[in-house]
Amino acid sequence: MNTRPGDITLELERIRLAVNPRLGGSITGLMVKDQHTSRWTPVLRTMSPHADSPSDAGSFVMAPWTNRIKDAVFKHDGQTYTLRSNNSDGSAIHGYARDAPWKITDRSPITARLVLDSRTCEPELINYPFHFGAVQRFEISPDAVEIELSITNLDAHPIPVGCGHHPYIHRHLFSDDDDLRIKLDVDGRYPTAGCIPTGEPISDDVCTALGKGEPIGNPGLDDVFSGFGGQATFDWNASNTRMTMSCSSNLNHVVIYTPRDESGSANEFVCVEPVTMVNNGFNRLAQGQNGTGVQMLAPNESLRTTMRLAFSSMK
Repeated sequence: MNTRPGDITLELERIRLAVNPRLGGSITGLMVKDQHTSRWTPVLRTMSPHADSPSDAGSFVMAPWTNRIKDAVFKHDGQTYTLRSNNSDGSAIHGYARDAPWKITDRSPITARLVLDSRTCEPELINYPFHFGAVQRFEISPDAVEIELSITNLDAHPIPVGCGHHPYIHRHLFSDDDDLRIKLDVDGRYPTAGCIPTGEPISDDVCTALGKGEPIGNPGLDDVFSGFGGQATFDWNASNTRMTMSCSSNLNHVVIYTPRDESGSANEFVCVEPVTMVNNGFNRLAQGQNGTGVQMLAPNESLRTTMRLAFSSMK
């Protein structure tokens, strides 16, 4: 993993994590070492040294909302707010914390803490009508990475927020023969039009397959699921490696994205995105929908989340 200018690298014997504060506090690389061959291999997409957009990172944070807001417009407390569209479908996507530079407040060989204060952001970056602060804390152990992510209301009135992570996970690790299996429990998939929910979540064959831990295959998903149980396992059988994703209970939605290449074949990367809220959650909440996951924070109140990625052998 070639570090980029501004990268912070945390490393132990088996884990190597690179984070870039300037690029939205994004993960620019995460690698694990094979215990038998001492070979390093990327788990998350490694950001190209020539790329300068957090959307090309291995994982980026989503805040103060996640995924899409339809038509870049939402209602809150009887008022309508218009955001800047940053997606080809006219929506506002993935918040804007990933687009802002974060400041590092402290670090050690195995930890780093980054902060963001929207009140100090450049005006052209701001894409949310309320003031908030955010903190990311990264810590590695011999076999795991833990990320704490929080949002605090810095405004004078309650505000709606959501947050989450957008990792790009390799289908193959040490072996080209890997057939990635993903297992997680969800209670339903939202019907959508253009990734915007049109109804309540429904349990279906995709939910059942995810619960069984079958090979992820090439289903062409870009869907949001409710009732995420907080744990997902990723098995690379040929590489004899398992990654267990463990999340705090408020990361109770998950978006699964399995992009395809131009030829229609499965892309090398799969995204399993633990988030606190459903797509277009601000508007669904304003419409009186239940279970949106949107958090209403009082002044100085915080939403705190954790995600842990732990690695182990399968045999």
